[in-house]
Amino acid sequence: MVTVRSHDADRYLASPPEGIRLFLIYGSDAGAITERARHLERVALKRGNGDEVLRIGSDELSSNPGRVADEAYAASLFGGEPVIALRMLDGRHNVVGAVTPLIERPPDAAWLVVEAAELATTSPLRKAFEASKHAAAIPTYPLEGGDLAALIHATVEEAGMTIDPSALELLAENLGGDRLAVRGELEKLVLYLGEQKIVTFDAVEAIVGDTTTAKPDHAIDAALLGDNEGLEQALGRFHAEGGSASALGALALRHLLQLQALRAAVDSGERPSRVVDFARPPVFGRRRPTVAAELERWPSEALVEARRTIDRTVMQMRLQPALDEAAISEALHGIALTARRLRKSTRA
Repeated sequence: MVTVRSHDADRYLASPPEGIRLFLIYGSDAGAITERARHLERVALKRGNGDEVLRIGSDELSSNPGRVADEAYAASLFGGEPVIALRMLDGRHNVVGAVTPLIERPPDAAWLVVEAAELATTSPLRKAFEASKHAAAIPTYPLEGGDLAALIHATVEEAGMTIDPSALELLAENLGGDRLAVRGELEKLVLYLGEQKIVTFDAVEAIVGDTTTAKPDHAIDAALLGDNEGLEQALGRFHAEGGSASALGALALRHLLQLQALRAAVDSGERPSRVVDFARPPVFGRRRPTVAAELERWPSEALVEARRTIDRTVMQMRLQPALDEAAISEALHGIALTARRLRKSTRA
């Protein structure tokens, strides 16, 4: 049984165990899922002396569910070990039957890399990979907090540069958690700096600023402060730019859990601004006043109800992925309505 924790995924993938040939990469960070899948494919091609990757769409398996097993057990005509990539990010197709033969009888000379979206702990596909000693399930979620800062630091160091703390905060605040988007913006920043060895706040503001893709934080914060217009704009831009509704739900849930912990410190007598300054994972730069305002607005019992709302919504999205955008929009608008009521009650 191979279970990889989210924070250990990069270390595990740097050198996957020799005995593991079946990989499931799942989660809410589509960019990172793709990046990790391509990395595993390169590992498989190198170790198996293969020449190319056979890519199979999950829709193809509806008419030919046995194709994955046929390809995996067949001898390669080109002398290398077969490397099969299966992508099922839309959740419409059940591929468990197609991969079960490989889980039950792992091939001696083939590799399988499956890309999937968010999977519940009860997912048959996830359970099958997690239960096999010949397979690995790798959770992949958006970067945040220390993980995001670590990626920024590592990328800057690889370019032979250092970064000012204020520049790091601004980057972390604006880049969001999608790994491919983060890497793309950092590459652009490194090219802009040229021979300069220090990444400064001014340089980051000039290149990154607020021009990156819509961030889920904007929608979550607007909901928690009762800003209905801001919420509509943030959701519209987020969905228009291809943002994942399931990722938005997961981030909203994590933020509410963090707010509950921070609110407990406020209830014990700490000032909201001080609690936010020392939050772990950290709250970056310009967002600190916003989170402090959320703590002032929301009492502990109301935060518990908001978290339960998002909990139910996340479960609904897993069961009915076709309705995920409508579900998270309805949930956040409900939270915004509560936030406006809380504001009126504190004024009374």
